Amino acid sequence: MMKKKLCGFIFAGLLIATQAVATPLDLWQAWLLAQQHDPIYAAQRAQTQASQEQIAQARARLLPAVDAVAGITHNDTRRASRLNQSSDTRVNQWQLRLSQPLFDLSAIAQFERSRYLASIAVFDLENAKHELMLRVAQTYFAILSAQDNLRSLQSQKQAIEQQLAAAQQNFALGGATITDTYEAQSRLDLLNAQLVIAENNLTTEKNQLSRILGRPVQHIAPLHHQATLPTPEPLDPHAWVQQASLGNLSLMRASLAMQAQQYQLKADQHEHTPTVTLQARSGSQSNMGVFGPNTSPRSLDSSIGVELSIPLYQGGAIASRVRENASLLQQKHYEQENARRQAEEQVRSYFSGVLAGLHEVKALEAAEKSSRAAWEANQTAYEIGVRINIDVLNAQQQLYETQRALAQARYNTLLQGLRLKQAAGLLRAEDIAALNTLLAPANSSLMQ
Repeated sequence: MMKKKLCGFIFAGLLIATQAVATPLDLWQAWLLAQQHDPIYAAQRAQTQASQEQIAQARARLLPAVDAVAGITHNDTRRASRLNQSSDTRVNQWQLRLSQPLFDLSAIAQFERSRYLASIAVFDLENAKHELMLRVAQTYFAILSAQDNLRSLQSQKQAIEQQLAAAQQNFALGGATITDTYEAQSRLDLLNAQLVIAENNLTTEKNQLSRILGRPVQHIAPLHHQATLPTPEPLDPHAWVQQASLGNLSLMRASLAMQAQQYQLKADQHEHTPTVTLQARSGSQSNMGVFGPNTSPRSLDSSIGVELSIPLYQGGAIASRVRENASLLQQKHYEQENARRQAEEQVRSYFSGVLAGLHEVKALEAAEKSSRAAWEANQTAYEIGVRINIDVLNAQQQLYETQRALAQARYNTLLQGLRLKQAAGLLRAEDIAALNTLLAPANSSLMQ
């Protein structure tokens, strides 16, 4: 009885595991896995964490510094005439030193610069997150496109095989020439070569997604054939351009980089200004003679004071650094302007791309219906002898090419929508979740 129950548990576990493996991966699941396992995003996350330490390092220049020094010195004194030993002493000493900057404008400017550099790293991480969203979505839809292409070629092959069989039968009965058979066979041979390429492309796209997710990819949920593609909200390109000028990550990063460079220039300029430092020392020294210890009492010396340092001349190094960073500041200004123009250009391009994609999808949907009607009409006309075999083959090819173009247009339109939001600085994880709702359910017949 126990063996039967144990076997039942094992079978149930294997059944659940099999169902889990067979469950298609959807876009949202791929996004969650990518955040955990993508090495590019993980590397940027580590880089951002490392960049935050710049603040602590710059702050350290404004905080007290304490160090301890200990040493042993051996002194051997000899007479110059006979070189015989006059005295041999050993000095043991230690010292504790404290230094506290009181006035250092250069260090203050470097501290302010470090805060901007740390903020830049945060923007880099957020931009890497947006790039990861696009890479996941682009690779995901590339797999779907490869699957659609392979499925379309397989259907086209099946239709050509039927057409080839009909041509062979008609030739055998004397109702057609051998030309129809040759035409169908040539189309079939060409299609077999295209199938090999399509299968390889599908494997390549799956491998790319596997590299991002860190796990093999078998089946993914397809886009529902009746999914309604979203339109940009609002439908005003000027509103998107204005949003990009405020929220584009590359533009905001360029602005922070320019401000960080401004503080770097200030830090170099302030190297000409005096610095004031509090210095405190405490230490002791003892002498041990070679013929016996020094009996004098050990002294503890302490001192505290304020030190003023005025830089006078360093060979022109300070002035050179000032000129260098002034030129770099101009560079950052031009880079910020370029980022602004690029953001506006991207928003306009992606906005028009989404609208053009929606119109293309609508036109291809109409073309698919008319191509299907043309194929069915040519097939009927061929059966009654009005059309020849090449007409049917051409109609088939046009239908399947239209279907593949339609699927690709839908994927491109969705990706253009994501790129539009990224350029405007509005891309969020909720956008991936919204696209995920457009996928077919797990029990759909559209599953590959």
